[in-house]
Amino acid sequence: MVDAKAFEYFLLKPENQDEVAKLIEEDYFPREPLCRGFHVTASASSGMTSRKLRECLASGVSFGARDVSTGALAGVRLSYTKAKAEAGSEKPLGERKTEYEIKVCGLCDEIRSKVNIFEESDAEAILYMFVLCVRENYGGCGIAKKLVQMSIERGKALGCQLVLATVSNMFSSRIFSSLGFKTRYSVDVSTLASDWELDLSAMEGNTAIHIITKSLQ
Repeated sequence: MVDAKAFEYFLLKPENQDEVAKLIEEDYFPREPLCRGFHVTASASSGMTSRKLRECLASGVSFGARDVSTGALAGVRLSYTKAKAEAGSEKPLGERKTEYEIKVCGLCDEIRSKVNIFEESDAEAILYMFVLCVRENYGGCGIAKKLVQMSIERGKALGCQLVLATVSNMFSSRIFSSLGFKTRYSVDVSTLASDWELDLSAMEGNTAIHIITKSLQ
């Protein structure tokens, strides 16, 4: 295991797009439970994921961790902010074309539609957590939790009153729970498997999806 002191934590910017996309393609999609359940992968360099990635990198609330000895990007916490006034005017991401967009994004959107966070809270601005990814060989160094904490601190400094995340694996659930997140809505996708043609055996027990929040007030 790499020494926890061997990392530089930094604010991600648009110029980090290529290396962040590479990390997500190599270490996020192959391990993400729904991607495994649907037997799909995706590109972070085109389509809906690329557009959301650009939004996160321009947001000022996304952070990365770099191995100082090799210069390798070890992990990222991609986030973005949204004000209540913008909630009804969000531009559509466009027509879904790939299997990932149709299946993974489609199922996640269906689940997220069960929670209208601006109607259910008094928050005027929300920090949305999009992707948390740490390269597998850097696991156990505390990188993921540190990146989440940094994004939360930055979001609060920018005026966000609430943090929202959608979690699909047990490891991330433990991190968010330790930071005081509460569950707003949960679904066991095994109850949806036949409708969505999910291979539950490929998901390694990660069949619960949680929408979770943390107050910053």
